[in-house]
This record gives sequence, structure tokens and C-alpha cells, in this order.
Amino acid sequence: MVSIGVLGINYKTADLALRESIARGAQGLSGERALFFSYSTILLSTCNRTEIYFSADDLSQVHSDLLARLRMQIAEPFEHRLYSYFGVDCFFHLCKVAAGLDSAILAETEIQRQVKVAYANARRLSSSLHFVFQKALKVSKEIRSHLELRRGAPTLYGTLWRLAEWKNRSILLVGYSEINRGLVSFLTHKGVENISLCTRCHVEMEGVRVFNRSILAQWQEYDVIVCASHADEYLIRGDGRNSQVLFDLSVPRNIDPKVGALVYNIEEVNRLIEQKPAEHTLEQSEAFIWENVLKLIHIYRIKTQRVLESVEMGSHL
Repeated sequence: MVSIGVLGINYKTADLALRESIARGAQGLSGERALFFSYSTILLSTCNRTEIYFSADDLSQVHSDLLARLRMQIAEPFEHRLYSYFGVDCFFHLCKVAAGLDSAILAETEIQRQVKVAYANARRLSSSLHFVFQKALKVSKEIRSHLELRRGAPTLYGTLWRLAEWKNRSILLVGYSEINRGLVSFLTHKGVENISLCTRCHVEMEGVRVFNRSILAQWQEYDVIVCASHADEYLIRGDGRNSQVLFDLSVPRNIDPKVGALVYNIEEVNRLIEQKPAEHTLEQSEAFIWENVLKLIHIYRIKTQRVLESVEMGSHL
């Protein structure tokens, strides 16, 4: 069995406030900070989920240590909202996540990039975690090319478009995320022209005015604001205007819910776009994943056994 596990929370199991607390509590397991945790981990934190993938000889011990670490930072009870998978079940779950089958928007593509980034940012990984993340990304691509996932379902951009008036209004996008980059293309195609982007990156986008975060001091001047950025505290707070529409697609949230304007958070947007996919589509996709997971696990076991045999033979020479 591949010695991997996952401890997670998502939009299906917990409300936005608890997901924010878990996301903040798990930040110490990201990038260089993960070196202070003695086990091999990968943190996948998005607007809809926070998952900690881990590997060790004693998975139950790591699971207990992760819970203890989170309890030190989160006061409210949360254990009953978490889910855990181990071994093959963990591998299967990761493939579903990477393929967008576990997302509010079926087969969304942003999650693939987020899985890649989480994998790339991880440090000191075990061979098991390397294997399952590489293969999960491969399987997720194959699902999209071999199986026709549902078309015509509600999309994030289509839902945002219906919730606000965009043309002839001043637009501010906060964060140089894939969501906002895609939104720029969508809005431009729709004929929206007055678009500004707030980012810490040094970038140029055709037809878009780019500012650093100092522009947020003037957020009340914009009619529509979309936040899709990472921040340790609220980027937008204070009194807005009744005519403003704000979309907060970030977890933890970028916008103080108490601002005097109409605010849609990611949980509210998800409720508007979530639609149950056709059962046969999910069944076909999950069967395809299981077939590949079992085949890949078999290959991994054979390779691992050969390595062990080679080491043993070398020790007897």
C-alpha cells in the first residue's frame, strides 16, 4: 500500500467561517514553513477546500499530530467537519479533486493548476507523494480528453455576469490569479472596457490598467470589485456604496463582510452555480479513475519491490 493520507475540509463539509480558520491554521505547512513539521506534507488550499496530504510509515501518528497542531490554533470544535482518506482511497480522492469532479463547478480547470502549484511549492517530499501527485495530474488530464464531461453547466464567469451590471461601470480585479486573468478575457469578449487590476506582481495586460495594492485605498470609487487573492487580513474594509457589487472569491476572505455594499462571498456564489452532474457522467469518470489508480498502484508496488531487492542484493556483495 502507498503510505499516504489526507486530512481535509471543503465546501461540502463546513461553512465559510470554519474553512477560513482551517486555512489559516494550515498555513504553517506550506513551503519553507513546512520544514518545521517533521513529516512530508503537501498543502492544497483553495477557495473551496483546504487539504493536507502527508506520508509516513505511521499514518495514524501523522494524522493525530496534524489534528493537535490545528487544535492549538482553532478554538471552536472542527473535527466532525473534517474528512480523512488513506492509501488507495487517498490516491483516488486526489485524482477526483485534480479532475474537478469534487468541485462546485464540475470539471473546472483552475483546480488542476492549484494542485500543480501545491505540489511545486512543497518541500522534502517522499517518493510516495511525488508519485501520487504526478500520476493524479496525468489521470485528471486523461479524464478530460477521454470522457466528455458535462457541457452547458453554469460557470463561474456566467454567474458573476448575471449578478452585476458590468458595462459602462468601473471594474477592479484584486489579485493576479488565474480566475481574474480568465475573467479579464471573459469581460473583454463581452465588450467591457473600464477594467483595472490590483496586484503585487509586475505585469502588463492589454486593455487593463495595472496598479499595486495602494489603489485599494480608493476602492470605494469602483462600481464592481472581484477579489481573488491571498492575504493575511482583509484588503477591503470600511464603508462602501449601496450601488457597489463586490465578489469575494478568496479563502480566507479579502473583504470585510461588514462593508456597506452588496457582497457575494465564494459560498454564496457556489450555491448559485452548483448543479448536480448527470449520474452516468460521474460514474464513468470515477470508474476511469479507479481503473487507473489500481493499475498505477500495482506498478508502484512492483518498482518499490525491485528497489528493495536491489538494495538487499547490494548489501550481500
